[in-house]
Amino acid sequence: MEFVLEFWHWWALALIFVVVEALLLSGAFAAFAAAGLIAGSALYFYPELDWKLQLVIFATSTAILFFLIRVLFSDWLNQNAEDNASTSEMIGKEFVLKLPIQNGFGEIEIDGKNWAIKGADQKTGTTVKVIGVDSYFLSVYPIGINKTTQQATD
Repeated sequence: MEFVLEFWHWWALALIFVVVEALLLSGAFAAFAAAGLIAGSALYFYPELDWKLQLVIFATSTAILFFLIRVLFSDWLNQNAEDNASTSEMIGKEFVLKLPIQNGFGEIEIDGKNWAIKGADQKTGTTVKVIGVDSYFLSVYPIGINKTTQQATD
């Protein structure tokens, strides 16, 4: 019994690559997924394609798409790399809250960029220190006394 590649095998492989791409967001697996769709579609419209030619279509499509994705999305990929680098540089810095932290989440503006923060609920004017990075959030800890709270208790 001989194994025969069918179009849906390629489409199933493409779906697996889509799931992996959704988890990793690297761009590379998107090229594999699209190439799988192309190879599967070629087999769908030309069922007599030899498996060797299917692999050539898949490999060529992957190479071309990988190059295109890198060229077209290089600015976005580089921006994400810069954001990740600058995120780690924030650890240890102190900021005064212009907006309160409510329900554990808030926002601060640093150098014209808005950053999502999380920490204990705090009022506007509290000085906080960045103590870590958790996913998309800067984790902050209060280090200063909120002047409006202090005046209210006097």
